[in-house]
Amino acid sequence: MADAVPTAPTPRIRWFWWLVIGGALLVTVAAVALSFRTVAAYQNLPKSLVGRYLTDLEHGRAADALRVAGITTNSSDVLLTDAAFAHATDRIRSFTLAPAVIHGSKATVVATIHRGDEQYRQSFSLERAGGLPGLSLWKLAHVETDVVDVVVDGPAGLTFTIAGRTPTNMTLSTPVTLRAFPGTYPVKTHSPSTSFVLWDADAPSIRTGSKLTPTTFVAQLSSDGTAQARAAVDAWLDACVASTEAEPLQCPFLLAPANGISLSEVHWRLDDRPALSVEQAWTTGGWPVESSGTGQVSATATLTRTSDGATGIGTTGEIAFPIRGMITFDDQGAVFSPYFGGQQGLQG
Repeated sequence: MADAVPTAPTPRIRWFWWLVIGGALLVTVAAVALSFRTVAAYQNLPKSLVGRYLTDLEHGRAADALRVAGITTNSSDVLLTDAAFAHATDRIRSFTLAPAVIHGSKATVVATIHRGDEQYRQSFSLERAGGLPGLSLWKLAHVETDVVDVVVDGPAGLTFTIAGRTPTNMTLSTPVTLRAFPGTYPVKTHSPSTSFVLWDADAPSIRTGSKLTPTTFVAQLSSDGTAQARAAVDAWLDACVASTEAEPLQCPFLLAPANGISLSEVHWRLDDRPALSVEQAWTTGGWPVESSGTGQVSATATLTRTSDGATGIGTTGEIAFPIRGMITFDDQGAVFSPYFGGQQGLQG
């Protein structure tokens, strides 16, 4: 029987090296792919940062938005808080971002923002903030917030809050401008008197670069205040009629005798009380009052001729007079301050 021919040994070592080489290639490919993804991620970081900022605003995260944007606040920024922003309605509801445009160490990302029924575009600037060669980090630069602009017009003592916060500067009749994130903020007012009131309303934020149009709140007379105003004018007019002077102080009528004649024992009579129009909205200095026509008074007086002392009784015809002035309020109630014009005198 012939001897068996021995079998050649399997070249296992050759397969081992092929496996090593293949594994190395896979690792290299994976590393290259990871590097490309990392580079792409870093190159896309400007867009991602803007997206984070707008997402925080969309979901009412004011503190997070401040950190992402690098916005520094001070004591006057009472609306740039989570608590105040929680009161805002009509916040950003969605947005889309265009690819970043990069020029050296600066980048720009344009966002199309949807807020309520409004759509607008806003440009964001970014700057390089360190990193590795070819793998730069970025930061938002000079992010401008919206502002809320409010004017409260009325007498001293009025106060107000915006989104539950009290402004550090509450000057009346002057715009109070506060930095705010996009939204509409509730304004609540308080009057120290039942004679005049202000109606609560909402103040929308205004984008940077837009014309500032303040949301204005004007003190209005209440029904009680209007009644007090009319009573104050009537009391003033009655006091004028009760005067025994030829020229009653702060009154809309007078007697002007001819040269050489003096008047005494003057008695005024109100023949027709004029109808009044009381402005309901505060204007500078108070609430205007004006008669819709003229009133009528007449008078009798003793006339004395200075040359010889001769006397006689004089009677006027009807003297027409207007009423025009301003209503204010003090601790006692309504106060009427008249303006003068159209006075008519008796020539005797």
